[in-house]
Amino acid sequence: MNAKTQRWFVALGMAAVPVMFIGLVMARVLAPAHNATWSAEQIVEIYAENYSMIQLGCVLAMFAFALWGPWTAVISMWIWRMESRRYPILTFATLILTAINIMVVEFMAILYAVTGFRAGQVSPDITLTLNDLAWFVYYFTWPPYILWLIAIAVAIFRDQNSPTILPRWLGWLTIAQVVIILPNAVQTFPWALQGVFAWDGLISHWGVATFHGVWTLVIAFYILQAISREEKTLQAAQA
Repeated sequence: MNAKTQRWFVALGMAAVPVMFIGLVMARVLAPAHNATWSAEQIVEIYAENYSMIQLGCVLAMFAFALWGPWTAVISMWIWRMESRRYPILTFATLILTAINIMVVEFMAILYAVTGFRAGQVSPDITLTLNDLAWFVYYFTWPPYILWLIAIAVAIFRDQNSPTILPRWLGWLTIAQVVIILPNAVQTFPWALQGVFAWDGLISHWGVATFHGVWTLVIAFYILQAISREEKTLQAAQA
């Protein structure tokens, strides 16, 4: 993969961040987020009154999630550069986990769209149940994503290149994202239905979403630097 193609793929990943946020806001997933204690009637009202906006938001979110395919392929390629060429286990792990993650979030967006499709026409309990399912897919599918992050962090820490392809502190930033995602595991416990760990909570909702966006832009910046360094090295060798 040449430098130009890599830059285009990285640009797609960076573009996915604002498109994703806009889509999730329009779909009433990000702002305002739902709360697990709301009644079926409240949920139906949200979907019925914002039908077109929610459907369009889901389409944008699905498009943004799809952009993660080419972008994360570049990440996996650079992980391959960091580890043993004979045993690129972390590279394969990131490729597999990326495929799982993209399928999950695409399915999540479809669920939100389906929930709103018949809202107000079917029983409120059906809409509430579908909405719950969509939120469970959103929050309860964190294990593949944190395993992907851990694989990236391990590759950064084990990188024997000089200079390292990505700075060591970026590995710790990646681990920090893992830590802030872990509270998603407690969101269905009665004591976590409201507050900082709730669906609309400061940590589980806003903290995770913000960290994800910032981390994506930071790692994209340093991968672009790595691409430029390699390009200059190849040009010097050919001179």
